[in-house]
Order: sequence, then structure tokens, then C-alpha cells
Amino acid sequence: MKQVAQSGQAPNVWSVGDKIGIKLSGTVGALKLNDTYYAFIIGFNHNASIEGNNTIHFQFGKTSDGTDIAFCDNYYGKTGSSAAFRMNTTNTNTGGWKDSYMRNTICPELLNAMPSAWRNLIVSCTKYSDNTGGANNTLSYVTATQDKIFLLAEFEMLGTRHYANSAEQNFQKQYDYYKNGNSEMKYQHSSTGTARTWWLRSVSVKVDSYFCVIGAVGGYNTWSAYISYGFAPGFMVA
Repeated sequence: MKQVAQSGQAPNVWSVGDKIGIKLSGTVGALKLNDTYYAFIIGFNHNASIEGNNTIHFQFGKTSDGTDIAFCDNYYGKTGSSAAFRMNTTNTNTGGWKDSYMRNTICPELLNAMPSAWRNLIVSCTKYSDNTGGANNTLSYVTATQDKIFLLAEFEMLGTRHYANSAEQNFQKQYDYYKNGNSEMKYQHSSTGTARTWWLRSVSVKVDSYFCVIGAVGGYNTWSAYISYGFAPGFMVA
């Protein structure tokens, strides 16, 4: 896969939406994983001037039959400070994506749960986000991080800005998978008849304790940082 990506031929071999099974084994937050889940292609050469060319961007996840899922734990919908799929363990968005519990604890745990062959394929991706927080719509708050596992931003999902820092979209593009009209709704990985709210990495510029989410019935919203919601991370192969 890496050689195909680097050759620039990936779009001629695969299509946006194609999926591949990856065995996950380990504890991520409060969730123990030991099964195969499917990552799917959300874009080729996405936002290439910033994030690099000859790349394949993936997101978790899908089931084998193609149902869109987010990982959910037993704390789903609950507040708290314990390990779970929370943006932060206290109710704040101060520090934005860069300093979040999600980025610094949950995302690395997901990477460690992946097979070594996949860990060797995944490379750091330059992602711009509001990395200050505090409910201020300030251009200088939007800065770059290097991320092997990341959450999607509001604009990357929707192609429009609603609650995120208005400067984020200057450095982002909507992923082709969602631009093509595919649903943003995701279902609980262990109960695929149950739709779930899932986290985005963009902070809300209206409330200093909120991050952006995609709601259980679809559409954009924001919620308190210390609630556990669905985890649907992305990564890049190059």
C-alpha cells in the first residue's frame, strides 16, 4: 500500500469509500478491543498543499457489511473524569485540540492497538485546528499539529463552518467521502442499530467547555468536553 501511495497511483487502484479490515487488539480509553474493524478511504492527496501529496486518508470505521460505526464505551453520554472517549477529563476546551485528552491519550492508544504493520504504514499528518480554545474566534488560535491519529474537523466533515473557529477552514478541505454525499451518521460499533453522536476535533467558539460533534441523527452540534461520545478517528498513509 505504501509503495502504491508513493507512486501516486492509489486513486487508480482504489476508490474513495473502499474499506480494509484491521485487527485491533488492546485497551483504548475504557474500551477493550479484540476484533477486526474496517477503515475506509475518505480521500486521496487530501489538502495536498498542506498535508502532503501521494497520500491516502482513512477513517474508522465500518463493519464488514459497510455500516458506518464509531467506537463507544460504557460511559457513552455520561460526564466524568475517568478514562473514556472524552475530549477532556474536565469540562473545558482550553488548549483546544493540541492539549486535549483525546489527542494525547486516546489517539495514541488507538495507534498502539493496531498491528505493527499498520503502525509502520501510518505517517504524521499536518492538521490545523484551534489549539487555544476558550470561546474566542481568533485567527492566531489556529495552528498546526503533527498527528498520526486524529479526529476530523467540522469543515473537513461538512464543508461549511458553524461553530468552529472561522479561520480553521483557511487551512482545511472537506474530505471527498463526505463531499460526495455519504452520510455523516455513525452507529455504535457493538450495536449497529443504535446511532451515536461522535466527536470532532474543532472547539466551539461560542462556549468555552464545548467541542464540535456530529449528532446521532446527523447534522452539526456541540457538547461538553467531558462527555463520552463516539470515537471515529482518521489517519494517513504516505
